[in-house]
Amino acid sequence: MADPYAETRALLEERPDIEPALESILAVDESAPWSFDDIDVDSGTFGELVSRGIVEKAPSDETNQTYRVSEPEAVKAALTGEAYDATPSSAADTRIIQLRERITQFKTRRNPDLIAGLAVSFVLLFVARITGISRVFRDERVLLPGNDPYYYLYWVERLVDSSPNPLDFEAILEVLGGGFGEPLVPTIGWWATLLFGGNGTNAIEIVAWIPVIASLAVGGGVYLLAVWTTNDERIGILSVVVFAFLPGHVLYSGIGFFDHHALDYVWLTLSIAGVLWLARDHERQHPNGQLDHLTSLKTWLVVAALGVVFAIMVHSWNGSPILLVGLAVYSTLRATSDLRAGWNPLVAATPVVGSLGIGFLLAYALHARAGWQEPVVVYTLALVAVGIVVVAGTATVFRRFDIHPGIHLVTSAVSIVPLWVGFETIRPAAAARLLDRTSGALLGREGIAETRSLFAADFGVIIGPVDHFGWFLFVALPVLGVITWQCVRTHEPRWLVLISYGITLIGFGVLQVRFAGEATSVVAVFSGVGIAHLLSVIELADRPVLFGNREDRKRLDLSLPGGSWQQAGYVVVVIVLLSSLSIFMIPAVTDTLAATDAEADAIDWIDTDASEREGPDYVLSEWGQNRMFNYAVNGDSRSYGYAQSNYESFAQSPNPDSYADQFSDRVGYVVLHELSVDLPPESAYVRLYEEHGSATAATDGSGRFQLSYVTTDGGPAVFRPVNGATITGNATPDSTVTVRTETEVDGLEDPFTYERRTTTDANGTFSIPVAHSGDYEIEGEGLPSDTDSISVSAAMVQNGTRVATA
Repeated sequence: MADPYAETRALLEERPDIEPALESILAVDESAPWSFDDIDVDSGTFGELVSRGIVEKAPSDETNQTYRVSEPEAVKAALTGEAYDATPSSAADTRIIQLRERITQFKTRRNPDLIAGLAVSFVLLFVARITGISRVFRDERVLLPGNDPYYYLYWVERLVDSSPNPLDFEAILEVLGGGFGEPLVPTIGWWATLLFGGNGTNAIEIVAWIPVIASLAVGGGVYLLAVWTTNDERIGILSVVVFAFLPGHVLYSGIGFFDHHALDYVWLTLSIAGVLWLARDHERQHPNGQLDHLTSLKTWLVVAALGVVFAIMVHSWNGSPILLVGLAVYSTLRATSDLRAGWNPLVAATPVVGSLGIGFLLAYALHARAGWQEPVVVYTLALVAVGIVVVAGTATVFRRFDIHPGIHLVTSAVSIVPLWVGFETIRPAAAARLLDRTSGALLGREGIAETRSLFAADFGVIIGPVDHFGWFLFVALPVLGVITWQCVRTHEPRWLVLISYGITLIGFGVLQVRFAGEATSVVAVFSGVGIAHLLSVIELADRPVLFGNREDRKRLDLSLPGGSWQQAGYVVVVIVLLSSLSIFMIPAVTDTLAATDAEADAIDWIDTDASEREGPDYVLSEWGQNRMFNYAVNGDSRSYGYAQSNYESFAQSPNPDSYADQFSDRVGYVVLHELSVDLPPESAYVRLYEEHGSATAATDGSGRFQLSYVTTDGGPAVFRPVNGATITGNATPDSTVTVRTETEVDGLEDPFTYERRTTTDANGTFSIPVAHSGDYEIEGEGLPSDTDSISVSAAMVQNGTRVATA
């Protein structure tokens, strides 16, 4: 540690003219830690005082970089020429003193209004994410919303049952069947189940809460993004409130929606926050001390943490490479902006490349040793790191030769071609797979509703944004435009991070609306800025400072100027008005995924019936709900492939009974939902769902699918494939024979009339398969006089017995 007394004496001998500067600094230092702008000292002299240890950085005040004289008494003694004998304290004493100083500063900085604002905003966030709790946690059953959560739950329960070592990643992958594209998601679900003492029967209750916890973590990240960018607590709180009311995030992270999305949002937000912290720390360094950014321990701790986040991101989703595109865009724009501002582009790029390198090494180690994730997803981290080195290195060369920054942008865009060619040459299979994965993630899954554009013309252009952002995207986009233009004009490293990710992620949403959730954390910040500006325009708040020097923290003051309750009410009204659409949309989007009461009733009935009946218990349903039905009935929610291949063709088939033999020994139940499209009367859907399998003027009904349970209010109807009893007999040739019975079906208040009809052949013979037991009336020309009814038992229906009328 430097001796301030000796260093001051030495400096005074070398530069006697520095004495006034030291005296002025000591005068400022008496009150509190100060910033460079508070003193009248040139940057060169200040840099020398810092390098000699006479002046040091004060403990961090969150965003304000402040300084202090390291030992004021020693410097004063050196100025007066007096002797100074300081008894060095032990390292432990020094740490205690520093800790006391930090505690004192924390007490000074603590803002009760900020704590209250954070508490309210996070309560709103929590409540918004548990809107559908009553639809998930029912009396005797937990029903997760959507389809995919059951897939991850299936593997969580396999891990619970197999119980490998929690840190034996190879054994975990073996349980997952190998080649699992998102191994960390079920592993986290399993770890959470172990942590909270769960087991195979209640794991579903534990994993249902993971999306909510993840949302709270993202909310914390949103606050940091806003405050680290603007240094304004008001914008931080507004951003969290906006985030709480973004329907697009609720859609994929509400209670029960346990899949990779909710966790991806965490890793993405943390990665943006890490990159932003690095940009902010670099920007805040004194112009002559920017290299301190690279020698700071805090910088490399953030780099290490960011590397861990990148590694986690890779193993959470096999589509994670697209989440690195925003980082690539930022690094390119940052190198160009540094070049224009006269900064060394390698200083900003080095920590980012370091974090990607750490992330690649960690991800590759897990891939190589345990088989996690496919190689191409892991290699993407290294590929992006190489790209950043190229663009930053090119900017550094251009800076030396004073080449225009615009040329650097063009060169960076063109450099993608040789980089890709090189990767394709070295790793052709990985390059092909990366191209396939990227195009599949951004353009694939055609025909699914979530693949439409955010601004799809079919939905009136604005419906998509309203569905996912309420009014807030329309608040954020103008702010994004203004800030982007400011970054074009001036050097704003912090804003460059958010606009790079914002433009990229919103752009992905334009391609496919399912990526709108990824953009929510950044959109929330831009919306928070927009609302703060709006409040300042109507004179309800001070105007936020978005550019230039933002070292002075803008505190949240809930009392408002003058302490007016009327003003406070106006602020609340503005926020409620802007949130109004979201307040209505959140329950709506929650309902689109949650199981309805009718579906829950159908599940309960099928589960009870299957436990009492021998035979297959697979439930054939619309593929988007197939995992839910099968998890509840037979516990197998691994795949919906069979339903996706067969359900639609069956529902549209003009001959549904032909499918009964195909379903034999596989399908125990068929669940038909109400459709919004018109199908012909001979289709299976109309025959079964609308006519309950009974004959109409257009069709002769169905004799192989037995209506077993009917829900109310347009809910699903449940059918069982049966062999069907066949009623046979003789009547007038080429005449019509009709059989009918009154049968009771669970869910129907009154018995319904089940009717079947056929035409006799040239010999007068007829045979009519029937799917229900009961006493059948028989009508037709030329029937024997004693043939007017016949009894069919349940066993006959089940066994396919032929029952003769005479």
